[in-house]
This record gives sequence, C-alpha cells and structure tokens, in this order.
Amino acid sequence: MLLSSSKAYLLACLMACWSLSARADEKRIVDFVNQYCVDCHHDDDPSGQRTFSDFDPRKPHLDTLIALQEMVDQLALQDMPPPDAEQPAAGERAELIDDLSAQMVQLQSQLDSTGGQTVLRRLTRREYLATVRDLLALDLRMVDPTIAFPAERKVQHLDNVGDTLVTSGYLLDQYLDAADQLVEKALSATEPPQQQSWQFRGHFRQQPELDGAHRKAFDFQYMCLYDAPLADKPEGAYGAIHDFEHGVPHDGVYEIRVQAQALHRDTPYKESDLQIDLSQPFRMGIRPGKLELGSLHNLQSLQPLLAEVEVADDQLQWYTFRVHLDQGFTPRFTFENGLNAVRGLHGRLHRIYNKTLPESVRAGKGIVANRNAMLKHGKVPQIRIHEITIKGPLVEDWPTASVAAIIPSGEFRADDAGQLIRQFASKAYRRPITDREYATLGRVYQRRVKTGHSMFQAFKDTVKAVLCSPSFLYLDPDCDSESEQISQHALAARLAYFLTGSMPDSELRSLADQGRLDDKALLQQTRRLLASERSDAMITGFTDAWLGLSELGGMPPDRGSFWMYYASSLEADMRAETHAFMRHLIADNVPVDRWLSADYSFINRDLARLYRVQEQFGTQSPAELRRFQFSDGRRGGLLGQASVLTVSANGIETSPVVRGVWMLENILGTPAPSPPDDVPAIDPDVRGAKSVRDLLQKHRASEACAGCHRKIDPLGFAMECFDPIGAMRSSYGRNVNVDPSGQLPNGSEFADLNELKQLLLQRKGFFVRAFTSKMMAYALGRRMEPTDRIEIDALLKPLESEDYPTRQVIEAIVMSPMFKQR
Repeated sequence: MLLSSSKAYLLACLMACWSLSARADEKRIVDFVNQYCVDCHHDDDPSGQRTFSDFDPRKPHLDTLIALQEMVDQLALQDMPPPDAEQPAAGERAELIDDLSAQMVQLQSQLDSTGGQTVLRRLTRREYLATVRDLLALDLRMVDPTIAFPAERKVQHLDNVGDTLVTSGYLLDQYLDAADQLVEKALSATEPPQQQSWQFRGHFRQQPELDGAHRKAFDFQYMCLYDAPLADKPEGAYGAIHDFEHGVPHDGVYEIRVQAQALHRDTPYKESDLQIDLSQPFRMGIRPGKLELGSLHNLQSLQPLLAEVEVADDQLQWYTFRVHLDQGFTPRFTFENGLNAVRGLHGRLHRIYNKTLPESVRAGKGIVANRNAMLKHGKVPQIRIHEITIKGPLVEDWPTASVAAIIPSGEFRADDAGQLIRQFASKAYRRPITDREYATLGRVYQRRVKTGHSMFQAFKDTVKAVLCSPSFLYLDPDCDSESEQISQHALAARLAYFLTGSMPDSELRSLADQGRLDDKALLQQTRRLLASERSDAMITGFTDAWLGLSELGGMPPDRGSFWMYYASSLEADMRAETHAFMRHLIADNVPVDRWLSADYSFINRDLARLYRVQEQFGTQSPAELRRFQFSDGRRGGLLGQASVLTVSANGIETSPVVRGVWMLENILGTPAPSPPDDVPAIDPDVRGAKSVRDLLQKHRASEACAGCHRKIDPLGFAMECFDPIGAMRSSYGRNVNVDPSGQLPNGSEFADLNELKQLLLQRKGFFVRAFTSKMMAYALGRRMEPTDRIEIDALLKPLESEDYPTRQVIEAIVMSPMFKQR
C-alpha cells in the first residue's frame, strides 16, 4: 500500500519509537533468561529439556512462540526458577510476564501479517450461499448446498479473513456436488406444472408417543399441537399430515388453509408449572419437513418458519397462508410459543391438579393412564386443527425466476448455447469473461455433447463448470501493479460483499462495466445499498462477528432456571434487538458512541417482559420491535442488551472475567492476553456462600494474574447486575448481594454499570477506533495490522467534530485508500 510522504514520515517515527520500546522489552527478557534460566537450560545439560543458550525472543517462528508461552506458564505457576535456584525480586516476575505476553502478541502479528494487503480469497460459506441464491434466483430456505462444507476458521470472530480461507480437496468435491444440485434445481421446470388440490379431515395421526392416547381421546379427529418447535425431546411439536408425508410434487407457491382454534389459554394450571407465557395469544406456524430427512414429528436440519398467525381463543376459524414449498416437502404445523416439556408434564399435572379431573380418572396410575386422562379431560394449552386444504403450485409467472436467470427466454435452443454461456459466466465471474475462459467453457460443452449427452444436459453441465471455476469461487483484488488501485469490477465486488454479502446487483455492475465507478459514484452506491434491505446482510454479518453473537446459543441457558428463554424463543429476539439498533444508527446517522450512551433500545413484547418493563411497553404484535426508552440507565444501549449478556455467560451462571474480557476486546479494542494454561478456572459457589468477587480474590492476589485482572475484573463486576440471559438482578440468591462497583486501573471509581458507561464515554475514542477497525477488517477480509492504525485514525479525524456519525464512518471506510487498494 502506498502512503503519502507525510504519512510515511509519521509511520517511520511511530515504528522507530515502537522499535525502541520493543528492544527494551526484549533486552529485559534476554537478561532475565541469562540470569535465571541458562544455568539449567543449556546445550550441555539435556535434563533441562529446553535450551536457552542462543534464545532470541525476536525470531518470528512458531518455536519462539511456544517457548515464550512455556515461560509465561512456568512463571505464573511459580514452578520456575526451581526453589533451590536464585529467585527474581518481588514484582520482577510479574513484569517479565507482561514483557513475554507483549512479545508473543508482536510475534503472532508478524507471523499472521499479509503485508497490509488483501490476498486473493475464496467466498465464505455464507457468501457462497447468498451469491448462488442471487445468481440463480433460487429460494434456498429448504435446501442448503453448503451443509457439508467445512466450517471457516474464525479470526477475532471474523469468518472472511482471506489467508485463513484454505481450499482442500474435500471442499472442491463439495463445490462439485453443490453445483450439480443447484443447477439441476434451477432448471428442473421446463414447462408449467398442473395445479392440484388436496383436502384432509380426520385421520390426524400424532407422533408415536401420543398416537395411542389420541386415538382413545379423539379417534384422530384433530391434530393437536402442544410443545414449541425447539422444545427438548418434543412431543406434539410438529403436526404432520401422514396422508401427505411425501410432500408437494413441484417447487412452487402453495395456498394452505387451516381450520383451527386455540384452547386453554385460560387454563387453571399455574404458568410456572406449564412453563409457558399465557399472556400471549397462541401462534400457529408452518415449517417444512421432508420424510427423507428424518421423522416428520421431530426437529430437522432445515425447517425455516414459512408463516405464522395468532390463533383466536376457543373460536374455530379458517386461516389462509401462501408459502413456498420445495418438491418433496410437506407443511408441518407448529405451536410457536408452545410448551417446552409435555413429555413429563401430563403425569405431574395429573398429580398436582387431580381434583380438577372427573372422579373416574383421578385414580389413574402410570404414564399412559395419566396422559390419556389429561388429553381427554385436562386443560393443557394447545392448538387444535380440524381441517386442512392445500392447493398449488400457483403459477403466476413463467418461466420461473430461476430458469430466467440462466435462460432469459425460458426456452433452451442449441444455437443460443454459446451466447447463454458467455452471459451467465460474465454474471457469475462479476466481470466480463476473457476469450480464453470462453474457449475453455466451449470445450466443456462440446466434450459433453460428443460423449452422448443431450445439448441441454451439456449446457447444464457447462453452467456447473462455471460455478466450480476459481473466477466464481474467489474474490480477486485485481489491481494496477504500480498504483495498487484495484480494478472497477474488483471494487464493485468488494463494495457489494461488504454491504450486502453477495454479488454486485445490476446497477453496481453496470457502473463497473462502463468504468464509471469513480469516487462520486462509489459514495452514491454506498448510500443506496445502505438504505436498501440488502444491507441487512452486513448488519447481521458484521454485528454478529464484532460482538461474537454467532456464538449465541452455543451454551444454551438451563431449561429449568430460564424456561422463559425457550417459552418465548428469546434467542431470535435478542439478535433482532442488536441488529435493529445497528440499523437505527445507520439509518439515522447517529454517533457510533450511542452504543454506550443510549438510554433506549428496540424491543418487542417478549423482551419487554424479560426486561420487566412490559407494563410501560404495552401490548402489540409479539415479533414487532419498536424503540423504547428505559428509565434505568443500566439498560439502554449495547451493554444492557440481552444478546451480549447471554453470549458472555455460560448458560448457568455469569463470570466477571468472561464479561470483562468481552468488554476489553469489543468495547475498548484492547484484548487481554490468554491466561496461562495451568491457571485453574473459577467455579461459582453454587451454595451461594460466596460471591464471585470473593472467589476472584485468590487470582488477584497472585502477581502473575493481578496485572490482567486489574483491567478485566472491574468491567465484569459492573455487568454482574444481569443474570445469564440478561434479566436484572440484585443478588445471587442465598442473601449474597451483587456488588457492581469497581475501580479502573487509572483509579477512576464507579458504583454501577451506569457510572461505568460515563467513564467509558470519556474514552470513546478507543471504542470508535475499535468499532471502525473491526468493520474495516470485515470490509477488506484481512486482519488490521499496526501500520493500519494511521489510516484508521486519518479517516476518523474529519468526523471527530461531528461525533463520528455511524453512516459517515461506513462511508469513510469505503472512500478510504485502504478500501480502494489491494
């Protein structure tokens, strides 16, 4: 990357100062090793296992990193120097651990460096999926061609860092299988399918555990839904039509009409016994299922919510849906906010509410008898379906969008094969194809014809070859070798994948084709894409990577203690709140530091209940998010959002260390070094005899641990006012109160999270830089390196007087030299 003379001079000064500091640290390491280590660890004494005779802490090699980490571990455990050897003075051990940790960070940065350039990188799994969806105009909710792709290695939660996106022989095989699946699906319909109708009334079989009881109770007259779709060991969660288990005959849109009613929302049973939120109307959903993927009564790998509706209490009504179904998929009906443990519920309710049952069934014994009694005579909340009709596919346009994406006329003619191949390849490669590339694809087509395939099959196989080409699978930062300025088409692709996670749309591609993507056009396109729904991909992808929300759900909360998390499907709502806040900052061009200073957020009815503001929030659609201003200063903005509070907990308890480390990395951009390998974890005292603050005292008492814990613990203590799913709390139970106060390393004290926020705002420059650096890394697909700090500060400087408006920060990233160069 070329720098102006002034920037180059500043960089040289910065590097010189940094080099002097680094040499001082390295000298202390070498002096320490010579004084305390080499007597035992030298070439002539194999008992020392490792030699330090010619140890050079500056050598950028994996062996050096391993040696430094071993030294940190041994010093932290105080196993070295051995008791009978000379010991370092008080504080000297801790100082060296800091030096060794800093040296490890520096060497790791050197090993990972790409020279401040974006390397040729392949599409990530999510980018590939979005690209083939847009390129082929396919609905991929029921098909995931990437399901067998290996997971991306993440760097600081980013999945698109180019030098880590390796391509293996296994992945190449998956690309071949995916291309075959996608093209055959896109071109499967060569003529309009005939519309059909089906009607189902009675013979509604339930899953095996409920089938016998339903025969006795209702003679299969109804389909009854009990559990929520994500219930543990669900029973009555997925209502499948057994007489339609092989699904629809064609891909397409189908009209589904359902006659249903919600029963027993006014049940006499306690909400805590049922573990369901009875304040909400019951919601019936439709999720697809395929017999080939497993039992239609259980969770399947792909089962998106296609539609949902609130069902009226008691009253029998018809509900109409129009949903897309892939061939072979059948609609399954769900109770979206249903129960979470029906399997063991009937017996418990039979025992607790025995007197509410007819006398003839009160004495029932055993699981089967209790279930039969409760199904027929009990008041278990449920959605009951009486009749279902299905009609389709509803053909409104022909050819289909997926056929038109490859063959615009909808009819394949052999004479047009060459032109169709050129057009499709140019679109897929995100640039005009070269004559050499066209000739290669032509040979593929001709070879398939000569080996006995039909011309149409040969054409399809050539399209598959396009999807397996490096020109499609890789984003090439093609550039001028002298200026390092990337080409117009590379710039269009970089902008599109940054802001939409997919290929350039027609308007952006047209500008690149005409060579008109200058600074003015680039800014206009940035604003256009940010204002469109397509930028939801960036909001989701970046926000999840920056805050680690891709790990949300990785350690699910305990179902007993936090049943509301499951009863209200809060995980999706938590993500939606954070994404909505990011969308607001962009749309309204709000300062970036509003993440820290806001006294509001965007919540729905379920989150309002979690946050205990449901009375002020009011009633409305459960999924709809709206802005809500909190009176409690701890709740507004990012640090009061349940998403980050849940992802920084372990599902059972909270840890100030985990949340403090999360704060250092994501809020201040100063990540803590990894702890020594053999330092034991701190287990919470489940008896409630001690607070986590008390348990951390032994770590802070250790010289080796104190330095980091002085930075980590206070930040984490402030967030202890929230439990593992983000609800407010004042105690851990057993009369052990939460103490959210703390003192920062600079001596600043705070009483709670609200006061800590004010202190963090005094350092908002760190937060803004951390936010911008992570977004730049996401945009470029590479790590940020020490030399990038100057350019990050340079693009932020003009926005300082305006308090760093979020949309303008994103625009500054796009308009920066870093974005337009390799």
